[in-house]
Amino acid sequence: MRGLRVALPDGRVLIDDLSLAVAPGEVVVLLGGSGAGKSTFARVLFEPDELARGGWDVRSEQLALDRDDLGLVPQRGALFDHLDVAGNLELALSHARPADGGEGGGEGVGGDAAAWLARVGLDENVARRGTAVGSLSGGQAQRVAVARVLASRRRLLFLDEPSVGLDPHRVRALARLIRQQVSALGISAIVVTHDIALAAGVADRLFLLSLEHRRLEQLFPGEWPGPLEADGVAESVRGHWLLALEDALCDHLEEHGETPPPRGPASARPWWRRAAAVAEPFLRPFAVAAWSLRHLPGQVVRRPRDAATVARRVVAQTLLRPLLFYAIVSVLIGYTVLYVVSEIGGAGVRPDALLRQIGGAHIIALAPALSAILFVAASGSATNAWLGSMGLGRQTVALEALGVNQRAYLWAPAWTTVALAYLCVAAVFALGTIAGGMLVCRSLGMSDPWPLLTAEIVDPRPERAAYTARACFLVWMYAWGIASDVVAKGSAPKPDADAVTRGMTASVVSCTLWVVALELVTVIWVLR
Repeated sequence: MRGLRVALPDGRVLIDDLSLAVAPGEVVVLLGGSGAGKSTFARVLFEPDELARGGWDVRSEQLALDRDDLGLVPQRGALFDHLDVAGNLELALSHARPADGGEGGGEGVGGDAAAWLARVGLDENVARRGTAVGSLSGGQAQRVAVARVLASRRRLLFLDEPSVGLDPHRVRALARLIRQQVSALGISAIVVTHDIALAAGVADRLFLLSLEHRRLEQLFPGEWPGPLEADGVAESVRGHWLLALEDALCDHLEEHGETPPPRGPASARPWWRRAAAVAEPFLRPFAVAAWSLRHLPGQVVRRPRDAATVARRVVAQTLLRPLLFYAIVSVLIGYTVLYVVSEIGGAGVRPDALLRQIGGAHIIALAPALSAILFVAASGSATNAWLGSMGLGRQTVALEALGVNQRAYLWAPAWTTVALAYLCVAAVFALGTIAGGMLVCRSLGMSDPWPLLTAEIVDPRPERAAYTARACFLVWMYAWGIASDVVAKGSAPKPDADAVTRGMTASVVSCTLWVVALELVTVIWVLR
C-alpha cells in the first residue's frame, strides 16, 4: 500500500499518506492511541464499499492486495453464534482458498476442524460437535478465531486488537501462537493493537500510527531485536524493550494525544449519491428480494448444508418459539369476535342466526392483517435483531473475510425462511381463529360448526369469492414483503447497539404502515 489518504465526509483527515509493505513470513505491528485511525485502516481493507456509501474520501496511489489472500481476526473473535465451534471451522474449510503448493505452503495445512483447533492448542473437547461458542473463555474464543482464519488458508492475516479481554498470561500465549503459525504456514500477519506485551512479543517490525502526521512511523529502525516471545530471548532483553516501547508510545501520546485530526475541505458528494442515500432505505427491501432470488438457487444446489443451517436458525426464531403465542392469540380473537357478535343481536334476534349469517367472513377479513402485524412484531423482530447483532459484532465482516458471500450464505436462506414461516403462521392464525369460533358455536348449542366457519375459505359463495381471493393475495404479498423488509433492515450497517433497536422498530413501523395501506387499497378495489 502506498499513499493512502482517508478523510471523513466533514473533511477531517484520519490517515494521510500511509504506506506499508509486508513481506512473506513477516509479522508487522501497528500501534497507536485512540483516534489514530487503526480501526479506519481495517475498514479500508475489509469494508471499502460501506465507507464509499458513507461519503468517506479514500484514495491511494497503490493498493496491491488480493482480497482472497487477506484474512481477518476481528476484535473478540467474532465467532458465528449460529454455529458451534466445529461449525465455525468447517465453514472456513469449505470456503478455503485452494492450496497453491507454492513457497510457504507448509505441511499439514489440510485436515478437519479438530486438527486446526489442535494447532492452536485447543483439545478435542472443544472440537466436539455441539460445543457452543458462548461457552468459551475469552482466550479460547480468540484461539478459535485464529484457527478459523488459518483454516481458510489466507496468506496475509489481519488481527484487529486480538488481545482485548485477555489476561497477561494469555496475551503472551497468543503472541507465541501467532508467531508459531506464521512460521509453520509461511504466511504473513498485520497486528493492530494497543497492547505493549502483544506488540513486543510478536513483531518483526513495529510501526506507530502517528497522531501528529497521520501516517506510519517505524519504531526503533535497525535496533528492534525482533519478536520478544521467540525462543532464546533473555528476560532482561525482554524487559528492556518492553519498557522502551512503552516509553516511546507514552511520550508520543503525552505530546500529541490531544491533537485533533487536520481538517481539509469537506467531500462534495455528487447529487446522485445524495439522492441514492435518501432512497436507499426505501429501495433496500426490493434489492434484498432481488439478491435473494439471484443467489438462493445456487446456494441450495452447491451448499445445501449452509442454507439449511441458516434456515434452521430462522425457523426457530420465527416459527417454533413463538408458535404457542400465535395459537393462543388467534383462538382468543376468534372467540372474542364471535362472542361479541352473538351478544349484539338485540331482542328477538337469535345469536346462532347471527353467527350463521356471518359464517367465516371475519376470518378472511381479519387473519391476514392481524397475523402479519403480530408476525413482524414478534418473529420479524427476532430475526432482525439476530442479523443486526451479526453486523454489530462484525460477524458479517468476518464472513466476507473468509470468502463467504453474505448475500448468498445469510440473506437468501433467511429471506426465504422468513416468508415461508409467515405463511405457516397465517395458516395457524386462521385455524386458531376457527377454533375460537367453534368454542362460541358449541356454547350456543350449534352442531357441526366446522363447515360453517370454513366455508368462506374452502368453498366460498360466488359473490364472496373475491374476498377469499383478496385474503390469499394479501397473505402471499405479506410473506415476501415482510421477509424483504426484515432482512433489509436487519442486515443494514450497525455502528452501535442502538442501531439494532432502531432497525427493529423501523421494520415494525414500516411493515405495519404498508400492511394497513394494502388492506385499505385492496378492500376499496374489491368493493368498487
